[in-house]
Amino acid sequence: MEDITFNEIISYAKIAEENAKSFYLNAAKDAEQRNVKEYLESLAAEEQTHIDRLEALQKTIQSQGTVPDLHAEIRNLGYADFIKPAELDKDASYKDVLEVAMANEKEAIRNYDNFSRFIDNEDAKKLFAVLADEERRHLKRFEDEYDELQDQYY
Repeated sequence: MEDITFNEIISYAKIAEENAKSFYLNAAKDAEQRNVKEYLESLAAEEQTHIDRLEALQKTIQSQGTVPDLHAEIRNLGYADFIKPAELDKDASYKDVLEVAMANEKEAIRNYDNFSRFIDNEDAKKLFAVLADEERRHLKRFEDEYDELQDQYY
């Protein structure tokens, strides 16, 4: 198996963020409840900020003319470990959205934590750490909202 490159990591990260953004936008398009639709659209906007930051990092590194090397022991990203079926239909509730969002954020945290261990470039490490922390804040927010929602039902 071939070693992966820095550009492949950035590409994978951007694809993951694009997929999350598309997922939230498509679910928003289908959602019938206004609060669910707006919430999904706000999640898509957050994913776009992550895409923008990844693209900025890639441009910065390319302009420096040296692409960082990865640690030799890293061979793949483990894509299959992160693939989970998730569906939100037009009748999805706020609770359904939170459950899917929590799973997505958990996956994103794992990805960014792994990416930061794959590379020695300090700018990349910092960005991956910042993105992982943002995803942790998202997850915490979703968990808090989910907990509050659970309290309302019991």
